[in-house]
This record gives sequence, structure tokens and C-alpha cells, in this order.
Amino acid sequence: MLLSACAPDGGAVGAVATGHFSARHQFPVVLVSWCGDSPPARIDLTSEEHGWRLNANREFEGDQVEVDLAAPGEDWTITDTDGAPAYRVVPASSETVYTLGVTSAAGLEEDAEHDIATLAFETELLAADDGLYLGTHTSGEAALVGTDEFPPEC
Repeated sequence: MLLSACAPDGGAVGAVATGHFSARHQFPVVLVSWCGDSPPARIDLTSEEHGWRLNANREFEGDQVEVDLAAPGEDWTITDTDGAPAYRVVPASSETVYTLGVTSAAGLEEDAEHDIATLAFETELLAADDGLYLGTHTSGEAALVGTDEFPPEC
């Protein structure tokens, strides 16, 4: 499943839905696709109660990257939104709505937060379907699509 939204000239982000009950208890793998030369440098994941920030430790090549939010690996440093180190990124509940925002390296320099894409999701949705949920900046609503339909064109 992929829940996705595009920034007008930035790209797309999507959350992969496994259709498996375990998806309720962990954050998904997200696919990020960007237009232009500025790759993602920061991913913000927030709810009303808590938030995390993933800062890229390297510049990504190409125009697409896959990030496992539950275990992002050495390419990302994780903190809470106050800047304190975080070691575990786990949803509070399957019904909690999270907002994911992806900011490019150029966006950080220009103070253009979430210039690549934003996306709202709850992990219950990720457990309900198998596939990709895709939305755009124009509609904001996710639609179930096949994996071959991501990323949308710039």
C-alpha cells in the first residue's frame, strides 16, 4: 500500500501496505521519488502526541529511495522533534494519524519544509490492503494502485 502526495515541483512519497495484521504495529517502508537534483535530506514523522525526525547522513543518487521507517539504517540519524536522540520509532496505536513530510537538501537551505512531498496515514490502513496507496498534492486522497504506477511523473 502506498499513501502518497506530491509537492508541486518536488516529487512523491508513498507508504507500502502489506495487507498483513503486523503492519498495525510498525511504521511502513516508504518510497520517495523526487524531481530535479535535490534528494531528500529530512523526513518528519509526526502525530498529535509525538514526532520523529530522520536526517540523511548522505546524499542519495538517482531519483528514488526506499526508507524503512521502523529501521532506517545507517543512512539516517533519528531524533525526536526536540532534537533528542531516538532509538526506536514505533506507532502509538494503529488508529493514530501520522503525517510524514519529506524535505530536500535545497528545501532545508531555503527553509521550504516538506518541499518533496507530504502524506497522512494510519497503520490500520497499511494492514487492510496489499499494494500501494497513491495520492497527489492536488487531491490529498490516497487511492490503491499497482506498484508499477509509482512514481508518478514529474
